[in-house]
Amino acid sequence: LEDRNVITKVYGGVLAKPEKISAATLPTLSSRLRTNAAAKARIGQLAARQVQDGDVIFVDSGSTAYTMIPYLHQQEVTVISHSLHVMNALTEAENLTGICLGGKLRRETQTFFSDTSFYPYYYNKAFVSTVGLSKGLTNTDFNEGVIKRHVIQNSAEVWIVADHSKFGTVAFNKFFDLEGITGIITDEEPNEKYRQYFKNLKIQLID
Repeated sequence: LEDRNVITKVYGGVLAKPEKISAATLPTLSSRLRTNAAAKARIGQLAARQVQDGDVIFVDSGSTAYTMIPYLHQQEVTVISHSLHVMNALTEAENLTGICLGGKLRRETQTFFSDTSFYPYYYNKAFVSTVGLSKGLTNTDFNEGVIKRHVIQNSAEVWIVADHSKFGTVAFNKFFDLEGITGIITDEEPNEKYRQYFKNLKIQLID
């Protein structure tokens, strides 16, 4: 449990670790892809299994969501994203139709941003990344949070893709509550507190 950052050993016993609150800016996508790479690849495979032929899906700009693209090679799917990296990845997949949300390029996140009220799209499924999964869904970039919120509100199914390190982390910007989320796709079964919480909210857990 200490290795998984759940507890801290102290003299005479253990203490539960407090929730981490982060306001740090995210490192580059290439750097994030190297962190927990095997876990993210596993999540990418599991996420791709939720997609069916003919789906219109949103793939978020986070490194975990990005990893599902190579596993969509057998489906005829429309992929909508605001991520420059996702759009570049789609150039190698002839079976996937790519639509970029467009707007101003934000170099620090390698994403596009514009007024979400002009986005005309609805999605069968959205695959949304998060920095923190505890007090709702949180991240460290307000503009990214705006897009995530808009997409969640316009998706028939919403799947949160998050490796085990995101549980118990709270970033400063809350972009959505967990109520109404379809499911969470992760690489390790979370502790009993989270399992019971998800069960109460009827959130599917795939690990």
